[in-house]
Amino acid sequence: MLLRTLLLLLALGGCGSSQRDALRAYRDAFAVGDFPKARELLKKAELEKEPKSKLLLYMERGRLNYASGEFKAAADDFTAAIELIDAQYTKSVTREASKWVINDASGEFFGAPYERSWLFYHQALAHWRIYQEGKLPAEEGRRHLFSARAALLAWDSFFQEWQRATGGKTLYRHDLAAKIIAGEVHEATGIRADLQIALQLYKDGWKLLNTLSPAYASFNKNSAEYSGQLETALNDSAEFKVPTKHREATGLATETRNFLLDKIVSLTQSLRANELSQLPQQLGVTSDEIKKAGHKKGNVAFILEEGVMPPKSAEEINLGIKGLAALSKDPKTSAQIARVGSEVMAAFAVNMLGLGPRNVTEVGRFTATHNLMTVAAHEAAIAFEVPIIPPGTAPQDFWLVIRDTKGQEVASRPWAVVTHLEDVARQNLEEESSQRILRTGVRVAVKHITAIIAAMAIYKSLAKNEKEDNLLAKYAAVGSYVAATKGIAYSERADTRAWLTLPRTLRIAEFDLKPGSYKAELSQKAEQNAFKVLRALGDVTVAKERAIFTYLLPQI
Repeated sequence: MLLRTLLLLLALGGCGSSQRDALRAYRDAFAVGDFPKARELLKKAELEKEPKSKLLLYMERGRLNYASGEFKAAADDFTAAIELIDAQYTKSVTREASKWVINDASGEFFGAPYERSWLFYHQALAHWRIYQEGKLPAEEGRRHLFSARAALLAWDSFFQEWQRATGGKTLYRHDLAAKIIAGEVHEATGIRADLQIALQLYKDGWKLLNTLSPAYASFNKNSAEYSGQLETALNDSAEFKVPTKHREATGLATETRNFLLDKIVSLTQSLRANELSQLPQQLGVTSDEIKKAGHKKGNVAFILEEGVMPPKSAEEINLGIKGLAALSKDPKTSAQIARVGSEVMAAFAVNMLGLGPRNVTEVGRFTATHNLMTVAAHEAAIAFEVPIIPPGTAPQDFWLVIRDTKGQEVASRPWAVVTHLEDVARQNLEEESSQRILRTGVRVAVKHITAIIAAMAIYKSLAKNEKEDNLLAKYAAVGSYVAATKGIAYSERADTRAWLTLPRTLRIAEFDLKPGSYKAELSQKAEQNAFKVLRALGDVTVAKERAIFTYLLPQI
């Protein structure tokens, strides 16, 4: 029985390992921009043969089509993914809000909240790119424009539903990108009603930047303390109040703030000039800041999808004695818990599994019995895994430089960070882990208790009588329990399946450019404020209509 169990685990692990290797190679190819090779490797992973990974297949294939410029195929994949979520998950989220939706490694892939959320971004931008290419008849092209708007509206609805499902007790209440990208698309239509909507979206974005964004390290130097306060405020039964302490804006936050302030002031000037005097009070800024802003309004927006999301990894959570020492940050306390833990586990080994030595006179017999106790003490831990994203590096300062056809600089501006998705994902998974611990802990404990009872039964069935030291029976009992713990560990492993090719950071910049041809460059400031070109982004043709250009740079 034990051998059969171990062989089964090895077989299952081998199948999973083969697919993981293929997906890892696929991500690596995507990260260097080798999309044809990435497509071959995605096929090799054979996600289409796994019904439980259907959503993941749509995500990866859609992103690959999007990166390859096959926007119609990308839009179809993202639409299929969203429909799959609506069909299978929305009702369960609404019905069991306390549990939310959490992936199990052996079950169907749901995707983390941030992964489900970013389907709407990709669906909107795929439709927008089809519209802006202008290759379709006017009426058909306009349908894609309205599809882009509809996807952005659905993105907002996703967050409304998610807040209801979680009772509002989540830090991932909204995404700044959802407001800014929706504002840009509405603004690009040129319709006055859409411009009014865009203005409100930018104001909503301003509010998010000042309430939720400080919870992320890319926007706040004291993000850990702030997010702790924010989490407490969200879970407080009293009226929600935004924390005012532990706020120290990073340079990236300042650039995003300046971008939004320019957008709000410029649109207010053109749509509601009589309301300019109200902006200082509405936004919490000075009159001088309002006077300085609004002059950088643009007719061309540049969106940069930078980097590739780090893959998820597994972290072990221990609910028993074994984990208490690891949780303590004080070495003395940790050592004390470990000593007490050893005594408790020794008692467990003696009383529950009958491993205590009786009338042991031989040194060899005593050593063998002691070793059995050590194995049982080590393995008797109520433990399981949760998915995490290891700590990463903060986004760098990047500039967008626009040159004319002769190579002369026309304009330059910092790339404002809309969302550092890596920060969002990391915090989102940490929040999910707390839900997983509540849901999984009891189940794992029951599995261990069942394994202990089974081990006791094996011991009793093999033991000759109570007076003898039934070493073989003890070996069998411990072997049974250790084998069971291996099975428990396998069944409770972390689900590290993930949308591997999501961008790490989303950035935006705007310019007011006359119709004509230009060259765009990704740069950094060097000595004496000279620009060091990191990557040529290609040629840009500006017409009379407002435009949005998107760039996907998996690896910089």
